[in-house]
Amino acid sequence: MLEPAVTETDLRTEASELLRRLVACDTSNPPGRETQAVAVLEDYLQSAGIACERVAKDPERANLIARLPGRGCGPSLAFLGHVDVVVAQRDEWSVEPFAGVERDGAIWGRGTVDMKCQVASTAVALATLAREGFQPAGDVLLLIMADEEVGEAGVGAPFLVEQRPDLRPDFVIGEGAGERFDTAAGPIYLLDHGVKATAEITLTVRGAPGDASLPDTGPNALYEAARLLNRLESYSSPVRILPEVETLVDALEPGEAPAVERLAAARATDSAIDRILGALVGTTFQPSILEAPAPQNVVPGTVTVTIACGPLPGTTAEELEAELREALGEGPYDLEVTTPPKGGSTSGTDTPLREAIEAFLADEDPEARLVPTLGYGYSDCHVIREAYGSVAYGFIPFRHADAMTNLKTKHGADERVLVDDLEFQARAALAVARSIGSREW
Repeated sequence: MLEPAVTETDLRTEASELLRRLVACDTSNPPGRETQAVAVLEDYLQSAGIACERVAKDPERANLIARLPGRGCGPSLAFLGHVDVVVAQRDEWSVEPFAGVERDGAIWGRGTVDMKCQVASTAVALATLAREGFQPAGDVLLLIMADEEVGEAGVGAPFLVEQRPDLRPDFVIGEGAGERFDTAAGPIYLLDHGVKATAEITLTVRGAPGDASLPDTGPNALYEAARLLNRLESYSSPVRILPEVETLVDALEPGEAPAVERLAAARATDSAIDRILGALVGTTFQPSILEAPAPQNVVPGTVTVTIACGPLPGTTAEELEAELREALGEGPYDLEVTTPPKGGSTSGTDTPLREAIEAFLADEDPEARLVPTLGYGYSDCHVIREAYGSVAYGFIPFRHADAMTNLKTKHGADERVLVDDLEFQARAALAVARSIGSREW
């Protein structure tokens, strides 16, 4: 006999409490130390009868598999998340970034949006289903990864799929889109059914070392780097609209004209959409680290700049380097593609998983549409697609948040998630799990 359905108050309270515990785990990457957050999830899920398994190459950086067993007669569903977070600069925050402060109807802290909110909400959904006695046709899983934000330690998703080739979930919901955009064409939610690629290039700028007390010691590599970066800042990548992105342009600015001619009008429908579309129609280059290792009174002879790149799917390392050279122009520098383009995979959109998400939105937000497109940043969905052939979508629904606030704060200061959205995400996970879990082969 099934237990009474959980109330919204229960979901709200449980998800909030669990998220605050997860935020209190400082899993800044580097160094990560994700196992502390995994232990919190184990404690919560095992109390609801959910079996948990650690998969760890490094004991301090464990991945987690939590499973609600199915009857073996239907598709499996996995909620995919990560618990490492980007480093927080405490002096830039108005609250302690690892305190899980609840203020103004939101929980504040590093990782609340990216992506401990979804980790908490899907864990609560899984525990709720277990307590209700729900028996899905196929397994419902929670897969929690280490090292998503950096991905260089070899301890996260690539290690897990190597160790557990048997998992192979049919459907996966992971990190990606989900904000509600109030556009001129009506409210929409984006569904990431693929992602752009990511890459990293090291720019080494050459100068002449010399005495910093003298005015004329030769070219200063820092000045040369500044000139090159000014050129890069003013560079605009050639516009290319892939079919996966054209669907978004069509939704925002329908018409018979070519998508490239409708792009400006589509971008003008919403300021946050403008920022996202800007990333989806060309290569992005963002300097992230500058190093000039010279003594205090010495003009540096070399400066290195790490450039985070977001090429479109299918871009080769050679093409990416050629575009960056075009952006920088001539100068005393060298380029090295230190991390070649990775990512760029997609899943089909005509699937039961999309239907389940659309059915939830039809009940909860009937005026809104779900629009499939590409994600602008890398996620572990790519690893799962490549290893298992799963249908994997990025979707964390934010019904109430201002989309621009999410875009500005999730790797910045004062990151926070509204408790209303945390509850909304838990309801979404429950609805999707019940829908997929009710399907039989």
